Parts: sequence; structure tokens; C-alpha cells
Amino acid sequence: MTAPRPWFTHPTASKAFREGVRTRLGISPNHASFRVGVLRTHLLTALLAHSAARDLGVQAHVTVRWDDSDTLRSRDEHRDRLLHELRHVAQIPIEDPEEAFRQSQRGGRYRQALRRLDALRLLVTRRGVPCLDVAAVDRLMTAHGISPEALTASAAVNATTALSPEQSVVPLMRSDGRVLWHLATVVDDIEQRTTLIVRGTDKREATPIQVRLYWALAGGKHPPVHLFLPKLLEKDSVAPRVADLLEQGTRPSALRYFLAEPYLLSSQSTARSLHFFALVDQTRTVLPRHGDSLLDEWRLWSLDRKVSAVLTLDVAREELKERCPYSPSHIIAWVIRHYPRPLLQQVRLCRAFTAEKIDYDSPPKQTEEAWLWLEAWSHGTTKGPPPHSVRWVLTGQQDGPEAMELLEVFPPSLVASRLASASQELSRSKAARNRSNVRSRPSSSSDSKSGSPTVRPVTATRTGA
Repeated sequence: MTAPRPWFTHPTASKAFREGVRTRLGISPNHASFRVGVLRTHLLTALLAHSAARDLGVQAHVTVRWDDSDTLRSRDEHRDRLLHELRHVAQIPIEDPEEAFRQSQRGGRYRQALRRLDALRLLVTRRGVPCLDVAAVDRLMTAHGISPEALTASAAVNATTALSPEQSVVPLMRSDGRVLWHLATVVDDIEQRTTLIVRGTDKREATPIQVRLYWALAGGKHPPVHLFLPKLLEKDSVAPRVADLLEQGTRPSALRYFLAEPYLLSSQSTARSLHFFALVDQTRTVLPRHGDSLLDEWRLWSLDRKVSAVLTLDVAREELKERCPYSPSHIIAWVIRHYPRPLLQQVRLCRAFTAEKIDYDSPPKQTEEAWLWLEAWSHGTTKGPPPHSVRWVLTGQQDGPEAMELLEVFPPSLVASRLASASQELSRSKAARNRSNVRSRPSSSSDSKSGSPTVRPVTATRTGA
């Protein structure tokens, strides 16, 4: 039995990638954050491009293209945030993002392409809009000795796709003059010299249309290599976006690994860095065969906890600094060395070293003894080791580094305010317990033993003469 071969050794890929692997990330700026499945497609596109380029000894080029022709939904203010997620969450090395194509500004190029198609007699008009005449394209290709079906089949490297479009005519422009996706994508790919297109499997039906358009507009050149990836499905329309997951405390490195995991050679060594190029080294050259899958948030949270415990110091420092930009470097370094926990817990501890006011968990046992010990310590009169609950007084958390370790780096100027805040929290906790005890106290011994609901006695107060 023949062993599976790397996807980039396919004859179409070998020829297309001789001078480099060029791909693009098509982004619609209609929201300030990516859907998780969309970011996964972008990350895998970049990983596959760099992995293939590394093994072939050529350069990889990843660019951005803004699919913003829908001016009613696209927003310029979203672009910076989306680029931030590409750079800092996926860590994709993007070339010249300031020079990225913006489809909303390329109407002239698309109209020029329409004129070329019209000159080749490949257009028909339906309901006032120009459409590609598929039969006319097929006749022209056949006249040049090219089989449209064979060319389509050769472009799809890892999946079967329809070899002919379902429609006999394909609209290329809206009635309001805005260009449609098929034409804009092909024109941009030709000008960007794209050699690799990575898409979800739901886009396979577009392949026979765009292969024909590419051949006609590129002067008979072979279309780019097409890879199709299963989709990461979301359970409902309100599924979390990338920004939501980050706000909930997911580490960028954990999310990055979670998205790439099915396409990595094996379970990532937990001691390794999870930077983009470390994942490139682990990317499979033989693509896995699997279907669409649901976003498994439970799996993501579990992976996040595991990653937090073993993350390399440089990655952990980078992620904590992103969330706590005003914390001193020595505090960030201390937290990641002494407290390898999920990011939100590290953020909370980091802020405990700098903030005047903090939130407190419920007081643990021996809190009063810890408070008295810390007060004595602040006056230099303490004796013996600190109780564990000193940690709660200082940070508001029951979990965390040992109390003595905290005291070695905790700012002395904040100790007095922590003692005052902890004292108030203890008073509130006592008052709450007392109120609870009063509400649950039986009115008599018979009430407490009867098994029936406690009945409070009614007290009448006589007033007047």
C-alpha cells in the first residue's frame, strides 16, 4: 500500500509553488472580532503555507485582503481590532497590511475585468446585470485544448468538487453596481499572484466558477491550488467570538493551539513554546480526513488549564503583559514563576500587587488570626510563620502562592490598606452570618424537633389607654 504523500507534492502544487507559496486572508470587516471558525481558517491557511514553503525551500507570503464591498455592513474601525487578533492571537506574520487590497476601492479594476470578459464574448445580461456565460467559457477553453472539468479537478488538491457550475449563467455584479464575490476574488488573486487558496468545504461549489473565470482573465494560466478544510461549527448564532473568549480569560496561546490541534503531528510537547513558528514545525504534511465539528468550549477550557501549568516563561510573560500593561516587569515575572495558573487568576494576582482596592473571596478559616499576624508583621513584632490566610488578606484570593513568598515582594505601602479592606470584609461576612442565623433560628424547642416549618410567634403590642 502506497504511503500518503504530502499535500504540496501534488503535481499542481509542485508547479505552482516553484517561486514561493503566496496566499491571502480574505476578511470582511463587519464585526470587531472574528468568529472562532473564521480565525481557525486563517490560522491554518498561514500554517499550511509556511509549512509547505519550509519543506520546499521557498518563501511563504501571507497577505490580507479586505472584502469590504458591502459598505452597509463594513466598518473601517473594525480593521485594527481584526488585525490585532491575527497578529497577537493567531500570531500570523502578515506582509504589508497597510498595502492590503480593499475591494471597496477597486471598482475600476473589476469593471476593467468585465470589459475583458465582454471582449471575449463570455458575458450575457440578465435582469440588467452582467453574468458569466458558462457554456461560452467552456467552448473557448475547449477550442484552446483545455478541458474545463479536468482543470477544475486539478485545482482541488485535497477534496473532490463539482466539475461544472450548477448555473448556466453566473451573476458577476449587483444591480446597484457593486461587484459580486466571484469576480472580485478572482481579479484580486490574479493581481496578488496568489498560488494557494484555503477555504471551508462549504465553498467547494465556487471552484468550477472561479477556475473558469481565472483561466479567462489570466490569459490561460493555471488557477491557484485549492485546499478545503472542514468547518468549525457553532451551536447557535450567539456563539462566542474570539474577543469573548479572551475576555473570559482564555489564553491566546491556548486558543491558538486549540484551533491548530487537528492539523498538528501529535500532541504538542507541553514544554514547548506555542508561538506560530513552533506550530509550523508541528504542522502535518499529510492532511487529516475528518468532517465538520462543533466548537467544544469545555475542551478549550481544559486545554487552557493544562497550557497555563506548563507554558514557557516568554509566552506567559507576553500574555500577562498584554492584560496588565501597567504592572511593573518584576511583578509580572514573579507572578508567572510562582503562580502558573489560568490567565485571569494571574491577572487578578498581578493587580493585587498594584491596586489600592481589590475584590475579596469569602474569608477562609483562621482569617482573624491571619489579620492579627499581618498587623504585627507590619509593625515588626510578629513571631512564627504566617498563617495561610495571610494570602487572603493580601490578595483577596484563597488560592495562590505561599504567604511568606508573597510578603517577600508585596509592596509595604499597600499592607495598611489591605488590613483595612480585609477588616471591612470580615465585618460584612460576620454580619451576613448573624442575619442568616437569626432567620433560621427555631422559635421553640418543639419547632426544632417537629420536622415542620418553623413558625415564629406573633407578638402583639398594646397601645393607648
